[in-house]
Amino acid sequence: MNDDLLLTQQPEYDVILCLSVTKWVHLNWGDCGLKRLFQRVYRHLHPGGLFILEPQSWESYTRRKKLTDNIRKNYHSIHLKPDQFTEYLINEVGFTSFRCLEAPKCSVRGFQRPIYLFHK
Repeated sequence: MNDDLLLTQQPEYDVILCLSVTKWVHLNWGDCGLKRLFQRVYRHLHPGGLFILEPQSWESYTRRKKLTDNIRKNYHSIHLKPDQFTEYLINEVGFTSFRCLEAPKCSVRGFQRPIYLFHK
């Protein structure tokens, strides 16, 4: 993956939805891959655009860390944990504000995660 391609991206969307995806990007491509995803989302949004994010908990990463050698290696190299995503998105990526929406009422405990709404 090439970070130079980020510079060519233009705003195209008013809303980008990212549900139950960050863990898999993170485990497969590490911190660099996740940061690249966040940068791409930001660059693809029009000014005033919304990013809706449902990150998985760090505990859910632990249950999947042994799926492949690559995932195991990435898991052990991760420094940007899910509870730091909001700070990273505001302070590093450039989103201006966020709010936490109420976690969905779901009978499956694994899907009772907070959803964040970020504003560009």
